[in-house]
Amino acid sequence: MTDTAASDEAWFYAQAGQRKGPVSADKLSELLAAQTIDGETLIWRKGLADWQMLRTTEIGAQLKDTPPPIAPNHVNNGLVWSLAFAPIAYVFVNVGLLSYQSSHPADDTFFEAFLSPLSWLVPVLTNAVLCLVDTEQLKRAGYSSGWLTLFALLLAPVYLFVRAQRLRQTPTYGFAWIASFIVSIILRAA
Repeated sequence: MTDTAASDEAWFYAQAGQRKGPVSADKLSELLAAQTIDGETLIWRKGLADWQMLRTTEIGAQLKDTPPPIAPNHVNNGLVWSLAFAPIAYVFVNVGLLSYQSSHPADDTFFEAFLSPLSWLVPVLTNAVLCLVDTEQLKRAGYSSGWLTLFALLLAPVYLFVRAQRLRQTPTYGFAWIASFIVSIILRAA
């Protein structure tokens, strides 16, 4: 057992759904300065009844010049709602591309070389842009992005659920994405 673990100043913190530590208060300060953790990070040490946001503990005194994040109900969710219904919009992009191909059969080479990749490139780029712009919006609202940026680049539906969890919101827009994805599959099959 380390000296840090043996002392009453052994702190634990939550990151990506996992308990980390024990670490000293100085180490927590370093993590805070490096923006690895923030005022919303849950921390605990012996003597505390439950996990608390760092902001509400004595270590949170370092944050006194930093305002708390904007309340989640005041964060604009317009981008994530656009993202939630985007799968249906992508069906219309594909219909337009297929319509062009059927009305210009002589341009099959052009379609295969340039237009066909658009059927997957438009959704991937649009999802990434919407998610990245939203993560920047969340940063300005006082929420650290951390893992959100990674999910924003990889998987839009995962981003929606992680974002809802981070803001302690019901993941309604994540469920809306799943529903619109199912609707888009049905529309493509029709």
